[in-house]
Amino acid sequence: MLQISEIETFYKRSQVLFGVSLEIGAGEVVAVMGRNGMGKTTLVRSIMGLTPPKTGSIRFEGMELTNQPSYFAAKAGIALVPEGRQIFPTLTVRENMIATAANRSGKTNPWTPEKIFQMFPELEEREHSFGRTLSGGEQQMLSIGRALMTNSKLLILDDATEGLAPLVCTKIWNCLEQLKAFGQAILVIDRNLESLMRIADRHYIMEKGRFVWSGDSSELASDPELRIRYLGV
Repeated sequence: MLQISEIETFYKRSQVLFGVSLEIGAGEVVAVMGRNGMGKTTLVRSIMGLTPPKTGSIRFEGMELTNQPSYFAAKAGIALVPEGRQIFPTLTVRENMIATAANRSGKTNPWTPEKIFQMFPELEEREHSFGRTLSGGEQQMLSIGRALMTNSKLLILDDATEGLAPLVCTKIWNCLEQLKAFGQAILVIDRNLESLMRIADRHYIMEKGRFVWSGDSSELASDPELRIRYLGV
């Protein structure tokens, strides 16, 4: 589905990504991990066309995304739950969800606000509240709901549970497990190793703008030294 080949991304003269390659298949959940400042968000920005790579290729279902405007990735069927949530503060919960709603993957049973409310009952209680009045956890639920309303083929979450209360984190991980069961392809960036190992099919570890390891959960679980070297605080 998503094929990233040897991309190199810069901010002006400062290079952040060095020959990064990654693949995600249909219905697959892939995790990208690493300490802060290693290039994970830049990878997301490269995929979405916000910070295009100078070299390499990003293809989605055979379509070249490299050097296309940022809306091109969204139209192709990629939805982003961005770092910092970035919901619309002056729109209500329902308005946030329908503002960019579309059935980009042509689903016969697409996501609706009512289905989002079933997954996150807290949002139904705040349906008519403005985005700026929501708690951080409610904003993250809304950001996920807004992304799902585009009925995308690939869902990307950048810092899925960063800074959230444990109870909210549990709700987010339960949501991702349900989405995986529905066959949703997901790229998730987070630091919750235990949850990622439970949910993700494959993992990539990023260090200083490069992938230094990739493998499945059983391989990651069997190598505590690797986890300490690249993921320990």
